[in-house]
Amino acid sequence: MTVETRIVPLAGVKNFRDMGGYRARDGRTMRWGRIFRSGHLSDMTDDCGTEMLARDIETVIDFRSDAEKERHPVRWPKSWIPDYRPSPIGGNAAAWVRELFDKLSNSPFPAKDLRDQFILAFETIPIANAAGLKVFFDGLIDHSKGNAVLFHCTAGKDRTGVAGALLMHALGVGRDDIMADFLLTNEAVDLGETSAEMAGRLSCRAGRAIAPADVLPLVGVEADFLEAAYRSIDKHYGSLDTYLSGAMGLDAARREKLAELYLS
Repeated sequence: MTVETRIVPLAGVKNFRDMGGYRARDGRTMRWGRIFRSGHLSDMTDDCGTEMLARDIETVIDFRSDAEKERHPVRWPKSWIPDYRPSPIGGNAAAWVRELFDKLSNSPFPAKDLRDQFILAFETIPIANAAGLKVFFDGLIDHSKGNAVLFHCTAGKDRTGVAGALLMHALGVGRDDIMADFLLTNEAVDLGETSAEMAGRLSCRAGRAIAPADVLPLVGVEADFLEAAYRSIDKHYGSLDTYLSGAMGLDAARREKLAELYLS
């Protein structure tokens, strides 16, 4: 079980990963080739479609908003047209980041404010968007065809990261492995290279140099982000398990059904 095994290089789809191999507390293991996560699919090529078909990915759950889908529409390759299930989840960092881009030409780059907005987004996602996350779990359980499932947002790191962490906890995976999977984004997107590219683009827009370290929240993740989501869930629901049962409808029977589908 290696990082290289989980990160799947796929031209046209960023942050594409197989979530298999993580061991649950009862000794079972998340099945390889059954649950995938990624960034958006708008740049897919026909070769991508062939790869998806080869991995038997039948269902796609899309967390993006309608506005995001309008900006980056998906055109399915002829070789692969999945069962597409939209499940819009907002993130209050997105609008702020767009506003940031508009102000770059006459304002200093607010690195601390940017990071704070992502912390706030992670606090907000599981609470304000519980309905969308429940659609995700209902899809995994009630609409499973026995094939693989891919879930994604735009970058595959924030909304997808929260959903992946909740799923792994529901399957009984320990917190250390959940965090390891969450942080794997930083390797899947090559954090150093991607942050440098992003800083370069923003520097051109701003007309002055912006440091790669200042834009890290836009391209990667931190442990503090996921911990913010955990704290918010504990504050509103008392515990993660209470959240899963109350907000996600995952009672003992549905959690076991989820386990039967995705653990071996």
